[in-house]
Amino acid sequence: MLSYLNAETGFIRAFGNRSLLLIFLCALSRSGDHPGKASALGVSLDLNPGLIVVFGPLLALLFLISLKIESDTLLVAREFVVGKMSHLDPGATKPSRWVFGLFAVPCATATFMIVQFILNVVPAKPGCAGYVWTRKFTDFSVQGGTPSTYCIHNLTDGMPWIYPPVQTYGYVVCLAACFYLTYLIARNWVRVRPHEVEVSKPEASRREASEPAVA
Repeated sequence: MLSYLNAETGFIRAFGNRSLLLIFLCALSRSGDHPGKASALGVSLDLNPGLIVVFGPLLALLFLISLKIESDTLLVAREFVVGKMSHLDPGATKPSRWVFGLFAVPCATATFMIVQFILNVVPAKPGCAGYVWTRKFTDFSVQGGTPSTYCIHNLTDGMPWIYPPVQTYGYVVCLAACFYLTYLIARNWVRVRPHEVEVSKPEASRREASEPAVA
């Protein structure tokens, strides 16, 4: 049982660390001060913040895939400790609501970065002033790829090519996958930490046998 509880703690710690990394990347995407430099929380990196916006949603999806695999492993491991948890107070096994807020962080950061992509990453021509964000969904003239500009500080150096609107719809699918994986992880967590721990039949039989008969 102790190893299982350690696994639960490790899972939450891993989720928290990856969520903090994604939040940090979101901060970097808004604080680039010149091409090739981004800084936040006193840390300076030689990284174009536009790259974070372009690849951030995929990173969030990969994090959620790995965390979903870990949550599946926890669900399997729980089957071996249900009987050992039966003597605990139901309040001790009740899942915390704060955990579900933590589970939502990767989806929130993916949403933030996709919105930044739609609004602030535009084709180098016509540039930020002459581009309407709705064309990210409707303009197929640049679906073969075009150089891009990050409209925050007008960054062009080191920016990747973009492929709207195919890339835009790909991000929509990516976000839907993030929400679905988050739902599955939250559902598994409820099953891992139920409101009431079930008592196995052998355990229940032993308890009934140990109780004195009442005349």
